[in-house]
Amino acid sequence: MSHDSEIPVSRDLLPLRVSGSLPSVFERARKASSPVLSIVIGTKPDFYKQAPLMAEAAREGVPAFVINTGQHFDDVLGFGMKEFGLDEFVGCNLQIRGDLMEKASEMILKFGYFGRYCRKNFPERPVLPVVHGDTIVAGIAPLAWVFGMGQKVAQNEAGLRSMSPQAMKRINAGKEPTRRLVESFVHSQLAGKWFIAREEPFPEQIDTWICSAGTQFFFAPTQLNKDNLVREGYPEEFVYVTGNSVVDAIHQKRGQKPETSVFDLYPQLEQGEWVRTDIHRRENLTERRFKSIIGGVVDLVKNSDNKIVLVMLNATLSALKHYNLESKLQTLAGDYPDKFVITPLWKEYSHVIEFLDSGHCWAEMTDSGSMQEELLYFPKVTSLTVRLNTDRPETVFDAKSNILVPPLSPSWISAMVDITGEKGEALGLNLKRKKPIYGRPGQVSKKIVRIIKKEFEKGDANFYPWLHQRLGLWKEKQGINYM
Repeated sequence: MSHDSEIPVSRDLLPLRVSGSLPSVFERARKASSPVLSIVIGTKPDFYKQAPLMAEAAREGVPAFVINTGQHFDDVLGFGMKEFGLDEFVGCNLQIRGDLMEKASEMILKFGYFGRYCRKNFPERPVLPVVHGDTIVAGIAPLAWVFGMGQKVAQNEAGLRSMSPQAMKRINAGKEPTRRLVESFVHSQLAGKWFIAREEPFPEQIDTWICSAGTQFFFAPTQLNKDNLVREGYPEEFVYVTGNSVVDAIHQKRGQKPETSVFDLYPQLEQGEWVRTDIHRRENLTERRFKSIIGGVVDLVKNSDNKIVLVMLNATLSALKHYNLESKLQTLAGDYPDKFVITPLWKEYSHVIEFLDSGHCWAEMTDSGSMQEELLYFPKVTSLTVRLNTDRPETVFDAKSNILVPPLSPSWISAMVDITGEKGEALGLNLKRKKPIYGRPGQVSKKIVRIIKKEFEKGDANFYPWLHQRLGLWKEKQGINYM
């Protein structure tokens, strides 16, 4: 029977935990003369976007395990580990804690330390970590691996670069939005020009830029993402357009009904059509933006036929308390129980899928990047992104199934929601003909893992090719073996 062990890193930090099952993964790799794949997870979106890769690696016979940073460890944020069956594959839990700076500094130490542990104990089998998207894990893990191991990583969901429509520059933030102005703004997003605007989201745009520098294999959701990377100078031969693995997660969950229905938890939601709302981006928690968003929600509930369900994330609750708005929303919920519902964060991803598929949600008002992708695969739901820019601009000008709702004032929020609900199709949104630009459900993770498997079979697995290697001048067995 195998036993987990703890490796002390510092007396001030929780020790990282190494699973007793890890040697068996490296033994399978030794017998197969294969490197080892490590699926890296840290946050709630990682769980469901990376889980299909782990499942596909198992199906393809690729030796693999999970590195869990452990930063989402409570029953709600961490439930995805259990929901997607990742617990059994965890080879290491870094037990990361703290604020943004503390997490980053602790992660670079522990992630690199674990890499050196693997090299010391299993020296013949190199490890290729696969990080995801634009989380802090994606930003820091490649640095740790490059500096600690002299090797690069692979990135799932690579090349996310924020853009904003040119029309955003022409908005008068202090002017009340007329119907004509709002219609023109929607049209300009769908058909007008866009510019790179990488300041936000923070810190995600920093994370994805840093990640690219430490990445060897890029798995880009769309051609636009690939174009971003090639424009920045990354070798085109290592950038693959694969789609987005979130479609595999949706596909999986659609076939698995939750034990308890979301409508058993929140029975009000089964009456009529709702706007599901979740706001948590740091930039949207600044005073003017946040008060505009909350004011817009209040206006929609009081002065329109819209029903709003507000999903309360930790960041949302903290901002409500900071700006003394919590009691205002609680009063609103009491005054309009059939039109305004406040819920905690939905623990199960399957509940989100169930609600979006139900016909009781006509729109999602969100500042989440992932939700913009996911909503492409729910033909009954309109995507309303409360931001000044987006790192998924293709959902707007290519798929035409998403629009930016600028958090300039309460009237901008309510006017954009109203005009979309009333004239969405007429303004050019493909609400009933959504373009599935992120790949075929059930196929994306398969494509990614087979690319990695093919790279493994080449027998050159140092994952840090010097220029002489990339140009084919000569090859060496190791990249940096003196660190």
